[in-house]
Amino acid sequence: MNLRERTLALIKKYSIVPKRELGQSFLVSEKVAQRITELSRVDGLVVLEIGAGLGALTEPLASKARLVYAIEVDPLLCKALREEVLKGYDNIVLIEADFLEVTPPSVDVVVSNVPYSIATPLLFKLARECAFSRAVLTLQKELALRITSKPGTRDYGRLTVSLDAFFSSRMHMLIRKRAFYPEPEVDSAVVALERRPPSYEIRDLDLHLELVKWLFTQRNKLLRSALRIVASRLLPLRLNEKAFTDARLREYMNKRVRELKPSDFAHISNVLKDYLTY
Repeated sequence: MNLRERTLALIKKYSIVPKRELGQSFLVSEKVAQRITELSRVDGLVVLEIGAGLGALTEPLASKARLVYAIEVDPLLCKALREEVLKGYDNIVLIEADFLEVTPPSVDVVVSNVPYSIATPLLFKLARECAFSRAVLTLQKELALRITSKPGTRDYGRLTVSLDAFFSSRMHMLIRKRAFYPEPEVDSAVVALERRPPSYEIRDLDLHLELVKWLFTQRNKLLRSALRIVASRLLPLRLNEKAFTDARLREYMNKRVRELKPSDFAHISNVLKDYLTY
């Protein structure tokens, strides 16, 4: 029985109804599962899998890793995993929980077919709360392009800049809709995130991330105009008017927000910190 047949059989046996509103689709391509496992490079390592589903990745990961923590929020899927999929494995710890609400264990590698409905909060939780060296994530193609895009491009935005403070990113492969059941509305892509310290100083990470979020609501405006709009919204922060004439920001003021590099945003937030009162 191949992966697709096994998945469909389990769905029928356990009366599983995939939740489309949550973007719940099961990987049914053995070729794709094997390729993701290879990209994850988990041999002898400790792995965190987020969203175990029906075990399409859990099993191949466990065959190579020293230990796999598999998190799954759906009780029915956990029941199917315990009774049908994970028997015979002594290196899999199944955690029935919502990843966004738990303190994750420290691991070497994170692997996930990311549920589309929680992709953005999941990425920020990984960045700020999880200890790991590498993550290999299957995401909506559109989201993957946003993470790996370059300044000035259509896809460049808040996620690109924010995640750059934590990771280097690389897109590895596209996955067609037919590799999942039920088929999602869009294709997916696999992105690898390698944790590393930023190559630029960030004096206040919270301020930096908040500033990036607000500035990209004005992505096509010149920084000078965007800052004036954002300054009124970063409550309860107040930006001193002198910030707009600081020589350290002069070279950026006539650039559009979407043209600024991640290091530029870091420099801007560092300077603005000197002009904020609480």
